[in-house]
Amino acid sequence: MPLDTSQQLTTVNSKIRKADKNKPAFTMYPNARRTVEDCTTGVLKVSRNKKISKDKLPMIRKGEFAGYVIFTLTLEERATCPRTCYHWDDCYGNNMAFAHRFNHGKALEDAIEREIAEHCAIYKGVIVRLHVLGDFYSVDYVKHWQDLLSRHDNLAVWGYTGYAPNSDIGLAIRAVRGGFGTRFSVRFSNAPDEVFSANSTEVAEEESGKSAVCPEQTGKAESCATCTFCWSAQTRQVLFLTH
Repeated sequence: MPLDTSQQLTTVNSKIRKADKNKPAFTMYPNARRTVEDCTTGVLKVSRNKKISKDKLPMIRKGEFAGYVIFTLTLEERATCPRTCYHWDDCYGNNMAFAHRFNHGKALEDAIEREIAEHCAIYKGVIVRLHVLGDFYSVDYVKHWQDLLSRHDNLAVWGYTGYAPNSDIGLAIRAVRGGFGTRFSVRFSNAPDEVFSANSTEVAEEESGKSAVCPEQTGKAESCATCTFCWSAQTRQVLFLTH
């Protein structure tokens, strides 16, 4: 007899978690959804998060992307995420009632394409934090970023994905990273068997030479802009304290 849906939902330790069954596949704040037409200032936002950068114009301060301006993109949590995400139920988006979540789909992708072209023509370089909320929602969407990286050699991306490394989307992400290296630094979340991963501290412990807790969270770095660990430490895992 086939397994029911709840029986199929597993975590990294193969145990069914209450979190996998509680929250439906959309945000707790439906009024925070936005279409491309809703936002005249664009879907890619200059970061105002002090954890990412304390500068008025947020900019990477060291390493190969020094001088790249930081933009962010926020999608709808759960609606674009795999249900097996470790933080499905306690997503930090639960505490972000006022964050604008852009509807995913072709209109969004067309807007991203236009805005990347504009920003890359203005600045020395552009680095996009994908995704403040949400995730890569299709293989074609991953390939959209691959195409943008091919067309703009001063574009870079960093972020995290809840999709399993061996899923269709996970394999697509792995392929783009294989082609662009640090320019597409998307880590697999809570996949402790993966070298290039980002894991919650309740999933993996810090090990010298193998992993390190996020320097911004521990006060060892002022911000992402002055740290760069998430893309520069290609052979070490990053660990995050749960928000």
